[in-house]
Amino acid sequence: LAKTLPVPATWDAVWDTRTGLVTFTSLTPAIVELFETQFKKTYDGLRLVAIHPYSRAEQLADEALRPALLSANMATSEAAVDLIKSNRWIGWDFLLWLLYKTLNDSSDYAVNRPGPGPENEPFTAYLDNRLVLFSENENGIQKITAAGPQDHFSEVRAALSAGKRIMEATIHLEKDELLWKMTLKGEMFHFASFKSPSVRIERDNTVDETSERESVFYERMYVLEQGMQLFHSLFAAFLDNRLGAGWNDEQNRIDAWLKGE
Repeated sequence: LAKTLPVPATWDAVWDTRTGLVTFTSLTPAIVELFETQFKKTYDGLRLVAIHPYSRAEQLADEALRPALLSANMATSEAAVDLIKSNRWIGWDFLLWLLYKTLNDSSDYAVNRPGPGPENEPFTAYLDNRLVLFSENENGIQKITAAGPQDHFSEVRAALSAGKRIMEATIHLEKDELLWKMTLKGEMFHFASFKSPSVRIERDNTVDETSERESVFYERMYVLEQGMQLFHSLFAAFLDNRLGAGWNDEQNRIDAWLKGE
């Protein structure tokens, strides 16, 4: 066997000290575990806590909706694994709701969560390009992927009517002339990809290269924060609908649409 040198690999991590939020750029369990171990060694007494869909809903739901969220909680304990596995309905319902809104309703929303953008500023959100559906039976998990620009999602609707659920989808967020594109994994609310508006280094002879790169970094963090503000605003709009008094009517409309009525 020929000798080969190990190829180094790097992953980025960003810690927002204002909010305490740590963002890590890998979903591979072994790499995440390696990062968590290194974090514990570096910052004695601190530990990382995953933000799963139910905890994110607790953070974003209006105070008036908290009782309804607590009532909808299917977990029997406060253990993170139980809260994740027992509340997979959050991701399923969110992605189905967004698909229905994309095809049957307005895709216009308003900023309603804190962040760099002003409150009530309009933006657009919709699903397109890629959906992954699944079903579970005695033979295991069966998956179906719908890729490419979609028209009426007829095949997806048929699969959903047959009992399959959306487990992953590509979400597009547009504000002014800017576009964010993210692939959301519904069970954990992990982003398999997160593409933000491009940021370029502005070449200027009066500014040194280090300052230019720092400027690009902060601009990059700004557009990432913008994208998360839009996503949180979209998810909060879903929670208002899902936990509100009108959800039964909305659910009936979605069911009728899936059946082609």
